[in-house]
Amino acid sequence: MPASGDEDDDEVLEPPDTGSGSEGCHCLEFDSWWNEGNTRRFVYIRYNISEGAFQMAIDEDSNLYHVPVAYGARSGEPAGVWDLHVGAELDILGRMTTLQHCSVTTAQWNKYWADRLQVRHKRLVDELRKYDTRKNAPWLTFQRNSTEAGSVDLRMLMGQIQSLGEQLREYRPRLAAKLALPKEMLDIEEMPKQKQQQPVGPGQAEVLPRAAAAAAALAAALAAALAAALAAAWCWCCGSIAPTSFSTSEQL
Repeated sequence: MPASGDEDDDEVLEPPDTGSGSEGCHCLEFDSWWNEGNTRRFVYIRYNISEGAFQMAIDEDSNLYHVPVAYGARSGEPAGVWDLHVGAELDILGRMTTLQHCSVTTAQWNKYWADRLQVRHKRLVDELRKYDTRKNAPWLTFQRNSTEAGSVDLRMLMGQIQSLGEQLREYRPRLAAKLALPKEMLDIEEMPKQKQQQPVGPGQAEVLPRAAAAAAALAAALAAALAAALAAAWCWCCGSIAPTSFSTSEQL
């Protein structure tokens, strides 16, 4: 079962020294723990977005260990980029653990996509009320209330948007298409698969353009998340309110 403990025992794990810091910019970083008897083991977890692989370090060990796959504790399916958030429960090497904290950049990455998805979600709900008076299934509007940075369940939001979009398609197909999931999110999720494929013939020549598009989407999202993180840090230091120029909300 997922580990739990008193807040007084919380310890934020420092990421191991891995030399160049450029790789971390393409990774989601979390810390967590699990209990072995009466001993709490602290874990640093890093997910490489483009490769789709995990790395982890335990306690004070400065080495990062490669973990090819981790599974959703409830779904049993391999966890991917949109499954990872503070509060997510994972099965890593047979150990059940809950992601407890994340890096500032990871939190901004989560917020960047959450802001974009929540705009679409609200618009879908509002539009459906005009055409369908039936009450939506509770899960379609369910949102976890958490003040923890990086805690928005993006996978759940994506599923809600897809289901609401299918309902709206019966009445406003063009608007439903406009409010569909951002294509770059699908491209980013496919990046690990595309990196494993090599264009060996005409039928696979389109792999490279798709991979390039996904890489561009990833770079743009990372840049936006990093800019928001830097703006927040600067305004915190100055004691001012964060500027609106870094808003990622979409006008739909």
